[in-house]
Amino acid sequence: MSDAARSPEGIRILLVDVLPETAEDFAAVFGAGFELVSVTASEVADHTAGTPGERRPTIMVVGRRVAAPAGLIRSARPHLSDLAVAVVSTSASAAKLADLPLFFPSDLVRRVPDTEADRLAYVARELVDGLVRRLAETAVRTVAQRQLTSGATGGRPHGERRQRGERLLGALLSQAPIGALMLDRDGTLIAWNRRAADVLELTDAHAPRRPLTDLFPTDARPALLQHLASAERHSAHDAPGPPGPDVVFERSRSDGTGQALRVAPQPVLDDEGHEHSLVLVEDVTDRLHAQRKLAERTGHALLSAEVAAAMTAPGPLADRLHRCARATADRLGADRACIWTLTHTGEPEPAACADLERTDDTFRTHASHVERALVDRIVAERRPHLDLTPPASVRSARPGGVGGGGRDGRDGRGGAGAGGGLLRGSFAGYPLVSGGELIGVLSLSTRLALPASTLSILENIADQVAVGIRQDRLLRRLRDTTKALERPLLPPRLPELPGFDLAARYHPFGSGLHIGGDFYDAFTAPDGRHVLALGDVCGKGPVAASITGLVRHTLWAAAQHTTDPDHVLNLVNNALRRQNTPFCTLVYAVLDPVADGPVRVRLASAGHPAPLLRRADGDTAPLEVRGPLLGVLDELHHPVAELELEPGEALVLYTDGFTEGAGAEDRREPEDLAALVARHPLSPDAERPSDELVAALLEDAHAWWGERIRDDLAVLAVTALPRA
Repeated sequence: MSDAARSPEGIRILLVDVLPETAEDFAAVFGAGFELVSVTASEVADHTAGTPGERRPTIMVVGRRVAAPAGLIRSARPHLSDLAVAVVSTSASAAKLADLPLFFPSDLVRRVPDTEADRLAYVARELVDGLVRRLAETAVRTVAQRQLTSGATGGRPHGERRQRGERLLGALLSQAPIGALMLDRDGTLIAWNRRAADVLELTDAHAPRRPLTDLFPTDARPALLQHLASAERHSAHDAPGPPGPDVVFERSRSDGTGQALRVAPQPVLDDEGHEHSLVLVEDVTDRLHAQRKLAERTGHALLSAEVAAAMTAPGPLADRLHRCARATADRLGADRACIWTLTHTGEPEPAACADLERTDDTFRTHASHVERALVDRIVAERRPHLDLTPPASVRSARPGGVGGGGRDGRDGRGGAGAGGGLLRGSFAGYPLVSGGELIGVLSLSTRLALPASTLSILENIADQVAVGIRQDRLLRRLRDTTKALERPLLPPRLPELPGFDLAARYHPFGSGLHIGGDFYDAFTAPDGRHVLALGDVCGKGPVAASITGLVRHTLWAAAQHTTDPDHVLNLVNNALRRQNTPFCTLVYAVLDPVADGPVRVRLASAGHPAPLLRRADGDTAPLEVRGPLLGVLDELHHPVAELELEPGEALVLYTDGFTEGAGAEDRREPEDLAALVARHPLSPDAERPSDELVAALLEDAHAWWGERIRDDLAVLAVTALPRA
């Protein structure tokens, strides 16, 4: 294939079923120097026939109208040397094109979403540039081998002022767009082209017979020698093929700026059978810098995500802060990361620290001492602090070039820095501020230099940590306040009633809540009678619980004068009406113990589910006692039912959560609960019969409703015990 065919103008652009307006875009981008050929999918085989790698260089552009683009691309057999493809991906073809990266690299096959079809011509132009570069590399190797074989390396004419690469590699290689070097077996320079001279700053006066490794920093030379030696493993008689393995090495230019070079060695033979190394060098500084910036941003994004996940995770704050410190140290390559919080006196104390493993205990002691001084400074000034300069001994140990450092070789022991010469390395600290309140400090220390972007990274992390700490403190205060407010609203501790077994269960609806709209109470009035009450305020949660407190305390206050049900319920109704609260249902019972007879019970209900009476033989039935709701009417009257409670008999009060726990769905009747109580066996000598009954009812309710339950549950039972 001619060299002209391998120039940009010799590359053919094959437009497969491309829209006319898109073809016009290609004509504008590529100009008259390129051959643009419009074909249908069925004609592609005629234009891509031949042995891959030996065909005319072509960029194939597959339009959106192609029915099976993936199969068409595979049949065309893309190849690094002669065929690259740009394909429009539509919603119909995206799934079938998704596996193309498994077979072809991105510089060989590129997918362009149909929403970005206006970029298609520019993507094709990038593929052209990549193909030209690969063809140039192949041309350099081929011509170099031809020059060596024809004896071009023999007899160097003296006195000529032409560049050394032109004398030994030939005129074509002198103009190649990629750097080409010729090395002896010992790795010394014997020839180079113009591009190599520009990239490596070579001159005739200093470069001849100079080892290539001298142009790179000391720490990179062993790896470079090993890389060059890898070319000897290839047979000297192999036909020219792809370049040797690509490895990037870094060095410093004469002006001190960093440079990254892609180095690819290839063994070649001269006409006398002597082996040399052809080395292709390409300046990839900008590309490597972009890759590193992308990797850095990705790392910072991952760190931000890790910190966010840690601060929002459940568990103790100390554990979450430690996860944040560990992630910060790992992602930013620091020796130590600490999160400090302020004590009640305003003094910073480390709440969580992450230290990488090390054997230098002296450094650790000094670092902690200096950290405290610098953290105190940040707290006092409420401003971030950054010291970028590592000790001189550490700086001198770093290899030259862009990004030549790393986490290895941290053997510095001296050097002065901030803090009166005690700081051994770099330090960064950022105040933790949330809602205008200084909460603490996030600090970072390392023996090597920190990048200038460190503070911007820490700013984002510090914001998340500060907000997390403040929210944790607010939640802790809220929990403490809630517990203090809940305490008078929680069900009371049941009193010991002589001659009775009293038991209750309470389960508010809602995760994390201890209070709700259901309530119960039991106490002995001044007249010696025992009062039992169980009710349900309309609503749930803290709002309903606040009303239960009003009802309970009104009940107790009213019963201090008289336990008469009608009197007590009327006072409760007046209190609710005065506060304009939601309505309340209530069952009210007064137990009047008699020395030698059954217990007399007076019972009133305010719109509440019917209580259950369990006889000593287990027979159980709902009690028909009814009355109006509380908090609705100004004037009301509650009928009072009277009954007797013999030893072994029990009275069970419950809320509507036991009958309507899931709303209207699967509703239960008081008779269903009565049957459950009747079926539950009680041994004659049971010490806590009431406790067994309320436990059985609550267990059955959870089993019956399961996760469907949407209401509070409260149950209170009293059993008359046999007389001693």
